[in-house]
Amino acid sequence: MALLRRKRIYDRLRVMEEAERARSRKKRRKAISLYRWVLAVEPNNAELHAKLAPLLAETGQSFDAWRSYRVTASAAMRERRDDKALAIYRDAANHLPHEMQAWQRLAHLLAKQGEKGEAIGVLIEGSRQFRTPFLRSEAVHLLRRARAIDPWNYAVVFELSRQLGRSGQCEEARLLLEGLAQRTGRHRLRRVRAAQVRLNKNPAAAWRWLRSIIRPEEEPAAKTPVSGVVPLRANARR
Repeated sequence: MALLRRKRIYDRLRVMEEAERARSRKKRRKAISLYRWVLAVEPNNAELHAKLAPLLAETGQSFDAWRSYRVTASAAMRERRDDKALAIYRDAANHLPHEMQAWQRLAHLLAKQGEKGEAIGVLIEGSRQFRTPFLRSEAVHLLRRARAIDPWNYAVVFELSRQLGRSGQCEEARLLLEGLAQRTGRHRLRRVRAAQVRLNKNPAAAWRWLRSIIRPEEEPAAKTPVSGVVPLRANARR
C-alpha cells in the first residue's frame, strides 16, 4: 500500500523562518514558494511583497515582480511615506530595467519633490534601456515625458531627435534639431549641426555644420537653462 504524504500544516512563524533561511542561503525559488504560501493567506501584506519582489525579479518573473513592487510602493504612498516609495521605485528600476512604468513613476515622484533635474536624468537613463528597434517607441515615450518637464533640455532633445530619426519620424527630428540649434551655442552647436548633416544629408546642412566649426554662431540672448542630469545608479549608491 502506497504511503500517503501528510499534508503540511500552515504555521506562519515556522514558514516565515524557513523562508528567511532560504533567502539568506540564496535559495530563491524555495524562498519564493514559502513567501507565496503566506501571501495566499495575506494577499495585501506589503512587507511580504517587499521581500518577494526582488526575488521574483532575480529569477526572471518580471510581471509578478512588478506587481509586488507596485503593492509595496502604493502602501508607502497611502502612509504618506514618499521617500520610501521613491526607494522602492529605484529598486524596481534597477531590478526591472525594461519595465517602463518603473522609470515613469520614479521620475514622477522626483518631479513632485522638486527634483526636476534628477527626474529628467532618470527618464534619459530609462530610455537607454530600450535600444532595440522593437522597443524604440518606449524610449521615445520616456523622452517625451522628460520634455514635458523641461522642453528644451539639451540632452533630452538631442537624444529624442536621434530616436525619432532612427524610427523614420524625420520631420519632427529636424524641427527639434533646428529648435535646439537656436537655443545652444559653440561646442554643443557643432554637435547639433553634425546631427543635422546625418539626418538631412544635403549641402545646406553640411555648410551649417562647417560654419559652426570655422565661425561659431553666437549664443542666443535668452538661452533656455539646461537642467542637470544625474544618473539613477549613482544616486542609488548614495
